Amino acid sequence: MVNIFFGLIFVFFKTNLSFLDIGAIYYLTSIIGYMSIFFGIRELGSKNQKLIKIKPYIIFMIYHSIVFFFLNITENSPLTIALSTSLGTFISLVGLGLIIVGMFMIFIIIFLLIECLNDKTSKTFNNKLLYNLTNIMMLTFVLAGVSSIFNFIPMLVNTLMGVLLLLEVLFLISYYNVYFVKNEKLT
Repeated sequence: MVNIFFGLIFVFFKTNLSFLDIGAIYYLTSIIGYMSIFFGIRELGSKNQKLIKIKPYIIFMIYHSIVFFFLNITENSPLTIALSTSLGTFISLVGLGLIIVGMFMIFIIIFLLIECLNDKTSKTFNNKLLYNLTNIMMLTFVLAGVSSIFNFIPMLVNTLMGVLLLLEVLFLISYYNVYFVKNEKLT
């Protein structure tokens, strides 16, 4: 359980408030975070077989982060490709789509994780808080993405990313409270 918690800390780590923080440090922390989550899932999988269904998502995100890490350190990021040709534009748009999907996948993994760690009879206030925080984080992420694309209000993206960062910290505190302080049963 500790591995999952520290993995979430690493995955949520951002060095700035821009929507497309795709630097090498972002992907390095994502690799560490997803590997930590993977080992936490593997450790808890013997006690809770439902956690096994999360493994493919995490393995995909480990590979995704490794590929984009190497693209960034070799200065071949999809966002820095020249848009002078139609092939360059196509590669850039596909890469951008993959980057956004990768950023969104953590919320899907969190939903699956909460679902697997909670049995059907355990619908406490704190569990609902984790679900609600994840929903609000997803909504904030989508709004930041739309705002980044259309750029209606220049500072709105940074503000929404700041709000998302605060929500992630609140989520981590709530996660810690539910699974460590309250010591809820995992089976």
